[in-house]
Amino acid sequence: MANVAYAETLDDAESSAQLTHHISPGHSQLLQGSYRLVEPASDLVATLFFHRLKEIAPELQPMLEGDEAEQRKQLLISLGLAVAALDRFDDIVPALKLLGVKYRSMGVTEFHYGAVGEALLWTLRQSLGAHWSADCEDAWTAMCTLIAEIMTSSE
Repeated sequence: MANVAYAETLDDAESSAQLTHHISPGHSQLLQGSYRLVEPASDLVATLFFHRLKEIAPELQPMLEGDEAEQRKQLLISLGLAVAALDRFDDIVPALKLLGVKYRSMGVTEFHYGAVGEALLWTLRQSLGAHWSADCEDAWTAMCTLIAEIMTSSE
């Protein structure tokens, strides 16, 4: 279900002439606050994420083979950098575009970005428990959508 929502969001974004690289201040506060709450258990959070991703997108399994500790580390670095760069998000856009090119060459499609977003939201919902809210979900969805838009854009 979430894959469809992400795909529709990406289709809408591609039809617009220009992508906006912006997260609202309210979303930034929610993202930073919720990230601080999960950060102490970040390795467990990353493990949950990859287990969930493999459940909902088994076709990604071949791309996820290899050093699991390294994959968890890369996920945590990426999340941490994205959250840390919220007030200057345009600074990381070139790196996100390069990652998008790399992932496309590996066979990653827009559908896969939806699965990643769905797995991340599920993981955060489980990890944050009572600290998870509809506003928090909106903030993380906005960030996941923005990152997917940038990584899948061909500009």
